[in-house]
Amino acid sequence: MKVNLQELARALSQSDMHQGYIDIASGRVIIMKDDLGEEEVLDHVFEIEDDWEHYIPLPNAVDSEEHNLMESFAQAQNEEIKERLLAVLKQPGAQMKFRQQVKRLFLKAAWESFQQEYFVAVARDYCEENALAYEEK
Repeated sequence: MKVNLQELARALSQSDMHQGYIDIASGRVIIMKDDLGEEEVLDHVFEIEDDWEHYIPLPNAVDSEEHNLMESFAQAQNEEIKERLLAVLKQPGAQMKFRQQVKRLFLKAAWESFQQEYFVAVARDYCEENALAYEEK
């Protein structure tokens, strides 16, 4: 089975909050969300533990690269906007201030699209590094 890149990209975009796995036999992406009941979580945990060689844990693709991603987005903007975004990234609380500045500058849709493209690229690289077949839907 093939891993759906869009589904994997969504899971990677939440990897700072939720642990995820890929079932290499089915290509299914599993996310351990907070809204799962305790019994459901335990079922997933036991399933993964009993058959651990068929599951690959997803990395935290958010925390390690978020600042760099914000800088890359800023660099892709026109000079005035770039300067404003880069300036907030040097301040304490940079990530929150960056998001606020993106909203003020009406760049929220562009920022979300930029993030989506990034996580699809990370998903593709992850599949290739782990020799997983994937499909781009």
